[in-house]
Formats: sequence, structure tokens, C-alpha cells
Amino acid sequence: MLNTAYEPECRPPSPDSTRIAAHADMTLFFGCRDVDAAYLFLRSRGISATEPKTAPYGMRQLFFRDPDGYGICFQWAAP
Repeated sequence: MLNTAYEPECRPPSPDSTRIAAHADMTLFFGCRDVDAAYLFLRSRGISATEPKTAPYGMRQLFFRDPDGYGICFQWAAP
């Protein structure tokens, strides 16, 4: 189970930098059949995501961070 650190009504206006300092060393990877469409959707919602790229090992990937600073990657095998 993944859970946020705060209930919605208790979330501070900005993340506590000391609490999230080590979050950058973890990324969750999810299968996503249409990485390019996911990128357009995320950007339309104001989420700062990297433009999708194909990794040398053949996975089309896009990366962004959740509100707590954890990395998220949507990926799928490139055609």
C-alpha cells in the first residue's frame, strides 16, 4: 500500500525539505502502453514531466515526481 504522509486537509503548502531529502533515490516504475499520451495528459494538468525518451535497452519512458518527491516512471517497450 502506498500512502501519503498527510491527510488532504493536513497537507502543508510545500513539502518539508528535510523530510523528503532522501526521496530522490527511489523511483516506482509502471507499465503504460501509450507513454506519449500519458505525457500530454500530465503536462495538460500542470505536472512537470520529462519528455518521453527511448532508453538504450528499448523502453520508452517518461519521468516525474509525486508531491512527496518520489520518482515515478511510466514505461513500455518501444516498437
